[in-house]
Amino acid sequence: MGMRKAILGAVLVGIVLSLSTAIAGERRGARGGEAQRMDPEQMRLRMSERLKETLKVSDEDWKVLGPMVEKVQALARDLSGAGARMLLGRRGGEAQPQPENAPEQSPVILAAQALQTLLENEAATVNEIKAKLTAYREAREKAKEEVDKAKAALLEAVTPRQEAQLVLMGVLE
Repeated sequence: MGMRKAILGAVLVGIVLSLSTAIAGERRGARGGEAQRMDPEQMRLRMSERLKETLKVSDEDWKVLGPMVEKVQALARDLSGAGARMLLGRRGGEAQPQPENAPEQSPVILAAQALQTLLENEAATVNEIKAKLTAYREAREKAKEEVDKAKAALLEAVTPRQEAQLVLMGVLE
């Protein structure tokens, strides 16, 4: 078991390093390495293309698998709270401005934001806090169910080799 964890850890470190190197290279501008802000949509498309290549999926098959993988990743981000942390930032729960074309915020993010806002109110009652905490937990539980359904659907659509790659990449468990 310890050897498997070590190998898995090494593979994950390799994936993270290769992605971060690629992203850093993409952020360098054409003007002598000057850093630029990368368009999130471009970054998402490039990461999607790398995943497609890693899974050795044809363009036709990717039309089916790509959205399934993206759905699992988006739902898992919501469940992990990563979306809420990005939204709330490190400024005591103050919501970050959302671009006009930003997707609708998930119930988990909205519940996290409501809970954080309430916690900033020193006059909040114990019952109010318990109610918001319960709402947040319920939103997370529903999101977990959605992640499980999305993962099950993806699992049915991939080959064992692709499943193994997705497990190593942290998309599937």
